[in-house]
Amino acid sequence: MDINEIVSGIRRGDVRAIARSMSIVENDSPKSEVLLESIFTYTGKAYRIGVTGPPGAGKSTLTAGLTARLREQGKTVGIVAVDPTSPFSGGALLGDRIRMVQFSSDPGVFVRSMASRGGAGGLAAKAQEVADILDAAGKEFIFLETVGVGQTELDVARAADTTVVVLVPESGDAIQTMKAGLMEIADLFVVNKADREGAERLVKELRQMTGLRSRIASPWEMPVLTTVATT
Repeated sequence: MDINEIVSGIRRGDVRAIARSMSIVENDSPKSEVLLESIFTYTGKAYRIGVTGPPGAGKSTLTAGLTARLREQGKTVGIVAVDPTSPFSGGALLGDRIRMVQFSSDPGVFVRSMASRGGAGGLAAKAQEVADILDAAGKEFIFLETVGVGQTELDVARAADTTVVVLVPESGDAIQTMKAGLMEIADLFVVNKADREGAERLVKELRQMTGLRSRIASPWEMPVLTTVATT
């Protein structure tokens, strides 16, 4: 399959063509530059949502829930989920992707797991290019879910139109150390597992911090939402 055939397949939403193009980009094949140039004119229409936060906060669960809601509305979705890198194969450790199994037979959802491979900003090095492929394939919403991170989330903030930071009540004690990175990139905070002790305190701390930030930077206060864990 040559590049023209692959691009044609991407535009049709052909799963095999999309998957093959992603492999070309991830492996930094000599064809990747030509491929990305060929699809460039078809990109820029999808709305990209970055989902980040510390390990175990429920990023995959939230992404799956939002995807299900968008599918109920008839929207198409692409998910680029970055996982820790296997020390043996160099590939992605797919433990968290079990939450995406519900979409495996849904033609309106395409999920791609990627190994972080040392990416310092929570995203894999080629995550944005993979998102471009999903954009060119006509996906209306693209989620960029980072590997569990703390303070260096600049990559996802640059790649997304909206950045969601997911926290849990246990994050309360660490919020001071995380705020240098998290507080500066979030468009929306989500306190997950809000049925646990300490959730109200965390929400209060976030409102105080975002309120201070917003009074300095703009007249509006950053939204803080709470969700109850389902798993």
